[in-house]
Amino acid sequence: MIKKFFILILISVATSCSNDDGTTPEIEGSFANSIFINNGKVLSSGVEFSNTRTTTYWIDHSAVDSTTFVAALETGSVYRGTVDDAFRKAFVSKTSSVQADLYSFNQGAFTAAGTIGYFKNSNLDTTTISNPGILSAIHFYKQQAYFCGHFSEEVVTEAGAGFRPDIPFFWDGSAEVVELPVSQDAFFRGVSCVFVDEDNFYVGGKMPFPMYWKNTELIQLGSLFGEVNQITVNKGDVYAVGYYNKNDSNSTGNTACYWKNEELVELEDDAQATGIYIDGTDVYVCGSTGRDQASYKACYWKNGVRVALP
Repeated sequence: MIKKFFILILISVATSCSNDDGTTPEIEGSFANSIFINNGKVLSSGVEFSNTRTTTYWIDHSAVDSTTFVAALETGSVYRGTVDDAFRKAFVSKTSSVQADLYSFNQGAFTAAGTIGYFKNSNLDTTTISNPGILSAIHFYKQQAYFCGHFSEEVVTEAGAGFRPDIPFFWDGSAEVVELPVSQDAFFRGVSCVFVDEDNFYVGGKMPFPMYWKNTELIQLGSLFGEVNQITVNKGDVYAVGYYNKNDSNSTGNTACYWKNEELVELEDDAQATGIYIDGTDVYVCGSTGRDQASYKACYWKNGVRVALP
């Protein structure tokens, strides 16, 4: 009987070579992945990593604890947490002044049987969507949850059997999924984010180029390697934030940026952007500086001017 292996797409931290004494130096870094403005304060969440990963919070440019951060958030906000001990991506939704819900999503398919599930406050919720596949991200619009994910294809390699991303989809939590088109000559790696407004939905995809879907239309933002990490719509303008690589590389040396209505706005080389928030005429983007993951340092940009986060 062939042993089954599951494929996990993980955000990994690069390790360096051992020292002469045989020990491995500890790598420390950080990145911000969600940003909000409320009552004149800049609220950012992110991750600090060394041997472990920890969700970290900042108000303006000072570190705070989770209780202080969540209390300062506007009700209805959803922020990214870190990957948990079960390698699940975490999203936290503030539902009232005293309550928040934790949503967790597997990063790889586990089985071809049954239906896709996700975790709400550590309890498994099953869906009507057939396996193999996963849900990847969540967004709330008028208090309704919307999801994106992908179906997986079962494959056999020299290492055994496993699953790889195959067909992306959008799901409103009740009806059938909406499958999204993929270019036949593009390597599809999954989906990153979802946003819903009054008339449209948007899903960020992981392709060899930065892109997203507006409803079922594939919108390519450039030809060089890159990725969209968050999408928002403000006064009819569509903002997609992420990075691209001027050397068309998928490893190091990214350029943090966002696209406003498909027009590129660069922020900084050797950096990557993860979250975005529009406050009047001001554009706030969070992410990190650093050429590679071992050197990431959390920061945010206000109208292109960087502010370091401790």
